[in-house]
Amino acid sequence: MGRTMLIAVAGLAASATVANAQAILTFAFSDVDGSFSVSDGLFSGRSNATTSGDVTRLAAPGGTALFNPGFAGGVADFSFDIDVMLTTPSTADGTGSFSIVDAQGEALTGDIEGEFTTLGSFIVFRGLLSGVQFNDVSGDGTFDGPSGGSFGTDLPGNPPFTGAFVELFITDSGFFVSDFSGVSTQVIGEIIPAPASLALLGLGGLAATRRRR
Repeated sequence: MGRTMLIAVAGLAASATVANAQAILTFAFSDVDGSFSVSDGLFSGRSNATTSGDVTRLAAPGGTALFNPGFAGGVADFSFDIDVMLTTPSTADGTGSFSIVDAQGEALTGDIEGEFTTLGSFIVFRGLLSGVQFNDVSGDGTFDGPSGGSFGTDLPGNPPFTGAFVELFITDSGFFVSDFSGVSTQVIGEIIPAPASLALLGLGGLAATRRRR
């Protein structure tokens, strides 16, 4: 594994008018296999043998789908793809999508759009998740962890969901100037029920929320 790390977290609160809204779902995955190809400008992440994570419904009645190490290679999967377009030597636009597949083949998917910038020794992505929804292929109405745990997919609000912000932090020696692969990647994100009630919680707030579940 390389030394690159990516973390997707909820952004900071934008204004007092949105500060009281609550996330209805969070997800987190660690040791995802990250890679970048200069030729096609694609930054990707794929689950591997050491990847672990969970998807947690915060809205009542709650529940957590567990993805312990070793889940990859079967039906369950986690992945993301982000097209990177350099705008300056230290900034780039990013658009793409993510997918989380449970033990029954149900998929939680959404689109990603934002911007990469540099922050000290980090590359930071701040963006928006949109079009987030469940594809209930089995019709059982649940999202089931390959390592146990489940929750109902009848989240409050009307899908597809919009308004979840993410930040991606990448430690690397360059800004998308050379290929890399096999880099250990971590991802955290959250879903908000509607743009009108968007709450952009900080990393500490999201971490505290996940600890309280």
